[in-house]
Amino acid sequence: MNPTNKSPALHKIPIYEVRLVQARRALRLAEPCIGNSQVAARALHGLIGLTDREHFACLFVDGHHNVTGAHIAAIGGQHCIAAVDVRVILRTALAACATAMIVGHNHPSGDPTPSEQDITTTAAIMRAAKTVGIPVVDHVIVTRLAIRYHSMLDRGTLPELD
Repeated sequence: MNPTNKSPALHKIPIYEVRLVQARRALRLAEPCIGNSQVAARALHGLIGLTDREHFACLFVDGHHNVTGAHIAAIGGQHCIAAVDVRVILRTALAACATAMIVGHNHPSGDPTPSEQDITTTAAIMRAAKTVGIPVVDHVIVTRLAIRYHSMLDRGTLPELD
């Protein structure tokens, strides 16, 4: 109590609610279960493959590898994405109750080979995702041509974490 016997001042502290808001447009998949990188590439191609700028996207999956949601986390220029905010990816994955995720982006140039920046960004996302228990199971780079893609898991370029 203060000397004037008045009640202490109350401070307003915000209460936050996290809500997952469904976008107006849906991703239409012929195969909602991601059993291999080819299916993941088709799903990512349907989401971002035909865009004229690089897009970084996430596919969220449940314990049976069924796609439960998708999120475009970043949009860049024609040749690169300046930054991918890992916090946004993890916030969305947690809100979507994802068990795991497949990340991916497109290369409008047509060459799906990952750059050093692609591998570094993937490693950073994988480290953070491992901390919250939502593993990144693959990073797939797609191009305008649906059959031309690069799966880091299949090609051995997915970073290994300690």
